[in-house]
Amino acid sequence: MQEKRTIFVLLLSILFFAGATLYVFDQIGVLSLEKYLPFLKQKNPLVIEDNEYPTEVEKMEFAKWQEQLLGKEEELENRRADIASKEAELGAKLAEIEELKKGIQAEREKLAVFSSDLMDRQKKVKDLAEKVTNMPPDKAAEMMVNWKDFDVIDVLRQIDENARREGAPSLTPYLLTLFTPERRAEITRKMLLPPVEAEAAQTAAP
Repeated sequence: MQEKRTIFVLLLSILFFAGATLYVFDQIGVLSLEKYLPFLKQKNPLVIEDNEYPTEVEKMEFAKWQEQLLGKEEELENRRADIASKEAELGAKLAEIEELKKGIQAEREKLAVFSSDLMDRQKKVKDLAEKVTNMPPDKAAEMMVNWKDFDVIDVLRQIDENARREGAPSLTPYLLTLFTPERRAEITRKMLLPPVEAEAAQTAAP
């Protein structure tokens, strides 16, 4: 029994020594145990998946998303440019409207001045017609001789209007006879002019 145990220990020692020797030879490259013992071959290491690294599909989706974003940015920029153009056009139109408003306001002011002047002249003509009617004709003619033709005409027409309103004969025909023939003819000619020509002649008169 003792001999069997000794032999067993000796065999284990031999096997251990042989294994250690083979391992040393394998490590220093003298021989390759993998050729004789296939189970010693190293398997391929497991591939560790990196979930944070994008896959090819994710890369394509990202590129598509980026392209869409660039398209939206370009569309937004075009809209912004269009709005800026419309704002500039609107600003120009508003400026034009303001100029038109100023022009209309200026015309209104001129019309107000003209209307005031016209009312003042009408009042003055009425007062002078009343004064001439109440004066001796020869004195009235002496006063009117230095007036402008259209001032004389306006007063004579007002005298005619007053006479028609009162149903009395007008003093105008007699007053005209007190002017010189040349002046009487010129006043009579201007009194017969159409309103437009009469206004133009009055404007051009010195």
